[in-house]
Amino acid sequence: MLSDIADELQELSESIGADRFHLYLVQGVSKPRLTPCLTGQPTEQGSESIEFASRLPKRFADKLSETFHPLFWGIAMPEETSGMHWEEISPIDAGSGLILPLATDQRNHGAVFILGQNIRLDRDVLFDLHSQCHVLFAQLIERDPHPAESASPTISKRELQCLKLTANGLTSEEIAKRLGLSVHTANQYLANTTQKLNAVNRVHAVAKALRKGLID
Repeated sequence: MLSDIADELQELSESIGADRFHLYLVQGVSKPRLTPCLTGQPTEQGSESIEFASRLPKRFADKLSETFHPLFWGIAMPEETSGMHWEEISPIDAGSGLILPLATDQRNHGAVFILGQNIRLDRDVLFDLHSQCHVLFAQLIERDPHPAESASPTISKRELQCLKLTANGLTSEEIAKRLGLSVHTANQYLANTTQKLNAVNRVHAVAKALRKGLID
């Protein structure tokens, strides 16, 4: 199950002092874009992964589709660099972070963002972490290799409205206010779409809906 992959990525993140992760697909050839796929945050906080995808410029997605070395900010990286290369970038949030570009033999590209306040690494740990993330990314692609080709589930207009607002970074409370619903009803619509899309959580549901063209 995809939830198993999410659990393993969360454990890997915590093993280096991070508190959360976001996994993205890098989709598109001429115009690469980040599509949120899995997150280690609770459902209500998962909008951070969507917010990053919408805020980071196109050139960042271009970089991730062409880069294979780790990117970081706010981390004291190991002095020993033999056999490895990494690159410091401008912070994308207030804490420290590590971005590991990912790829499969079938040329699927992605990246995992590992975030927290107290990330600590040494050379061997970083090498092993990147390798394990590659393996988990390949497992994810293998379990859902052609998501856009599968039949679209029957999702109501109101359910899609709630999902699209979630993709725009709104919380359940904000969605309810925008659409004149109760918070309970907004959450129910989002739960319905998550179930219909066979997603782990609403962030994963947004990713699947984007990939299927159900929302833009």
